[in-house]
Amino acid sequence: MTRWQKHEKRARRSRVFNGYRVQEQKVSTVSGKRPDFFGVSKRNPKKRIVGDAKYVKELTPQHVRQVRGYKSYPFCAQKGVIFVKKTTKVPPKVRRLARDSKIKIIRKRARKKG
Repeated sequence: MTRWQKHEKRARRSRVFNGYRVQEQKVSTVSGKRPDFFGVSKRNPKKRIVGDAKYVKELTPQHVRQVRGYKSYPFCAQKGVIFVKKTTKVPPKVRRLARDSKIKIIRKRARKKG
């Protein structure tokens, strides 16, 4: 298992997805979009979340726009999440764009072996 696959697996176990039924790599038949994670609330099916795990050195506005696209039709999600590794640089411009798009950026730490 590669490092980015481990990163994606850790992102799936995040508390952000508590209370959601989550599918990984859900493909939209209409648009062909495929977020890493798509969740529907167990209590209210209208509440939805999309997430994307990014294993990059620096987060770019394009990454945020990609998740913003996932939030729109056909997934119609209210929440968007981007998981990045702890060492990923997030410029202020990207952070502002994410905040304005109601997308949360979460840093995941690498786990040390036993």
